[in-house]
Amino acid sequence: MRVHNLIVGIDLNRTAPQLCYYDTERGDSGTAPLKAGNEEISFREVLDACEKQVGDNLYEDAESVRQEQEVLADKTAGMLRQALATLGLEEPGSQISGMMITVPVLSRALVNLIQGVYRRLDLESSRAFLQDYKESFYYHTLYQKQELWSRNVGFFLFQDRDVSFFSLSSNHMTRPVTVTVESGMTVHLNGDSSVWDSQFCRMVDDSLRQNLYSAVFLMGDTFDKTAMSRSTALLCKGGRKVFVVDNLFARGACCGAREKTVEKRLAGYLYLGDELIRNNVGMQMTVQGTKTFYPLISAGVNWYEAERDCEILLVGEPELIFTLSGMDGRNRREVRMELPGLPQRPPRTNRLHLRFCFESAHRMMIEVQDIGFGEMFPGTGQIWREELKA
Repeated sequence: MRVHNLIVGIDLNRTAPQLCYYDTERGDSGTAPLKAGNEEISFREVLDACEKQVGDNLYEDAESVRQEQEVLADKTAGMLRQALATLGLEEPGSQISGMMITVPVLSRALVNLIQGVYRRLDLESSRAFLQDYKESFYYHTLYQKQELWSRNVGFFLFQDRDVSFFSLSSNHMTRPVTVTVESGMTVHLNGDSSVWDSQFCRMVDDSLRQNLYSAVFLMGDTFDKTAMSRSTALLCKGGRKVFVVDNLFARGACCGAREKTVEKRLAGYLYLGDELIRNNVGMQMTVQGTKTFYPLISAGVNWYEAERDCEILLVGEPELIFTLSGMDGRNRREVRMELPGLPQRPPRTNRLHLRFCFESAHRMMIEVQDIGFGEMFPGTGQIWREELKA
């Protein structure tokens, strides 16, 4: 049976990739492992290759890296097409209203991969999104009943013997209400399972005693509420609501796609995640004869969504001066970028193409190219690159 108007969330991981869907017409939802027919799909090879691409020299062998990314995107898109077809989504471009892919941590290599996959699935950027696990936890939580997140919300993630804690908190003194997800401790469960209860019990006490929690979520096969009876009792202490869930990240990805495409129920909230750019970037320019501050990058967006191209006529010394300021406009500072070797030309004939992109929330890459001023002063094509700590 053909289906339409689905919102899809995908947890793209090495061991057990999952999919969550929401039917916008019928209002029902469900989860399923990603399979091609009856066979499990593994993205381990693709994710391992992306991890190897993360390095300090962002421009070395750029063409070979780009070619490898194209191959990885082809392979990943092919596997996702098979998995989606198994669920009746033979034509994602016309059947899916919105899709969110979530991964543990975002890198430039993963962003490029996922964006390439979306292009191959015929999903334009207005309905194709990506986020990390923390943001998926945020959307999953705030799409629950509000009484569950009236105070802090805890999340214990069990991955084999490793248990990690995350804490979601809201600041209702701001407008919009700001929400953060902080990483807490990670504990390795030692010995056999008979002693895990006492170890996890100490972790629960250390993690929850500092703040008030209205709810706690747990995910992972290692947790056994029967064998971990002391821990379970401590989790429920003080009337805390406790939930053992599966597929939280896929569900959170689906909720995120719903929020960005059809529902908009969190308009009064701002998630201050690790991927968020915290500084505005701009330049002092003369526009139509008037000196003014010209914004280039605005704070409050995810780094992988922040790109900008523009052209300017340079006046004065062969350098560019960028002004950075915090989200509230405070803590202004200037950063200079020298342009050695820029040809000496008459005033207002040094035309430059500027490109801004980010490798992470705190690493902005600036590329400047000399494009000259028509036939009178042809450009040299020289390129300057600078990394700015944003």
